[in-house]
Amino acid sequence: MNILFINTTGGYFGGVEQNIALSAQGLTDLGHRCFFVCRHNSGVGQEQFDTLFEQTWTLQATTLREVVEKVSPDIFYVHKFEGIGEILALKGERRVIRMVHDHDLYCPRRHKYYTFSRKICTHRCGLVCYADLAFLQRGAKGIRFVSIRKKIVEMRRNREVDALLVGSRYMQGELERNGFAAEQIHLVPPCVEPFEKPLQPYPPKPSILYVGQLIRGKGVDTLLEGYARLMEKLDTPIEIHIVGKGNDEGSLHEYAHALACKDSVHFHGWVAHDDLVGLYDESSVVVVPSRWPEPFGMVGVEAMLRARPVVGTAVGGIPDWLEDGKNGYLVPPNDPQALCDALSALVLDPHRAEQMGAMGKALAQEKFSFEKYMKTLEHLMERA
Repeated sequence: MNILFINTTGGYFGGVEQNIALSAQGLTDLGHRCFFVCRHNSGVGQEQFDTLFEQTWTLQATTLREVVEKVSPDIFYVHKFEGIGEILALKGERRVIRMVHDHDLYCPRRHKYYTFSRKICTHRCGLVCYADLAFLQRGAKGIRFVSIRKKIVEMRRNREVDALLVGSRYMQGELERNGFAAEQIHLVPPCVEPFEKPLQPYPPKPSILYVGQLIRGKGVDTLLEGYARLMEKLDTPIEIHIVGKGNDEGSLHEYAHALACKDSVHFHGWVAHDDLVGLYDESSVVVVPSRWPEPFGMVGVEAMLRARPVVGTAVGGIPDWLEDGKNGYLVPPNDPQALCDALSALVLDPHRAEQMGAMGKALAQEKFSFEKYMKTLEHLMERA
């Protein structure tokens, strides 16, 4: 098959682009021809990214129609891309498959929780979005207005897509809540590319690791408060390592100082993906404290592949891979005491933590292998 990948951004910009790269590599190895078009390139690992495709284009230099005429694709494989009508107009007898990576398609605010109460939204896109002031969004240049009506129109146009792929049962439920037919939606849990470094033994000294953006929805403030409570219970301090960047970074530094635990909280900033393996191996537990409903939560599966237990909130797609009491613990969101108790159970019982880590590794290899992912993806493309 000729497969045309369509995305907003090219290069190794983020998790979406990492998934595109893995999929293109796997589909090429299976004998398919992969092409790529985006609105603009990020420049991040651009040359290496582009070599995964027979040819790449940006819509700054050409039009989608011209690309389609050159490629004659059998399948449009759409990822993050605003304006599905532009693709449907060129569909003809071709198939359009879309990977829904996040909540952008059906949530004007994109994070699927209420601004003021911080509780997860359980409504479909519509009037409730106006009540939550979702037509106001904060951007680099300040507050801007967005059209909820246009968001709803765009969402409905996506019902004409042949197949929608999602990574978790939560995402599947949200699409159905917003009027998509169950038979249109296919559950394809994402794969995680294993690190090449050999697996390291469980560390003798306990430590805690967080990897992700430093934004409000990720719940790092709740983690810090739970960690401070944990330190009050223990005789010796345990270090916590926080990896990532975001607009909450400054306030999180201040919060750690206010909680009197800044000396044992280490902010690492952004760390390249290949360099994360050492941080996973040096940790005894990895935490995913999100208050927003994670579409999936790839960090948790990466930790599982390094045989580390995970403490995560019971939101979004996290329960799809985190089985409470088996490969870690599920806790309610916005609950620092529950986080403290779960972390305490693991750092005070390293034997239990090591057993949970081993179980997590086995689960990750069974459910989220690259081979299984590619087999499922190819099958869906062939029958779409």
